[in-house]
Amino acid sequence: MKKIIFLSLIPLFLVNNVFANNQKEHIDITGISSATFNSSFCYSLRIEYYPNGQIKEQGCQGHYNAAGIFIGNWYEYDLSGMTVRMNYYHPDEFGKDYKIITIYDKHGKVLTKKIYNYDNLYETEEEELNEIPQ
Repeated sequence: MKKIIFLSLIPLFLVNNVFANNQKEHIDITGISSATFNSSFCYSLRIEYYPNGQIKEQGCQGHYNAAGIFIGNWYEYDLSGMTVRMNYYHPDEFGKDYKIITIYDKHGKVLTKKIYNYDNLYETEEEELNEIPQ
């Protein structure tokens, strides 16, 4: 029954994202159809705007292991609408959780791309990782 409810919300999430700013259609709604206790899923797309109407930040508020958290891709933009930062959040069991933070220059080229543990998920200290945990 819960799967049917979540599946029926997909069109609402997609319509909200498309009408908010048709140039920013790269939100990844992860695992809505396979939501179980230990899997992550998106339940609310979040979009924050600058006073000039440009999107400041957008991403998916999700759920993992009974906790509300960021999941998937979160994007941050400058006042002109250029992507300045992208955070990918991957909730998983302790030790397999991670996030990837990518910083862009004003021309859209990658300045840095680093992997960290998902510190907010298990309330731990943020540590840079050498590789994606398996």
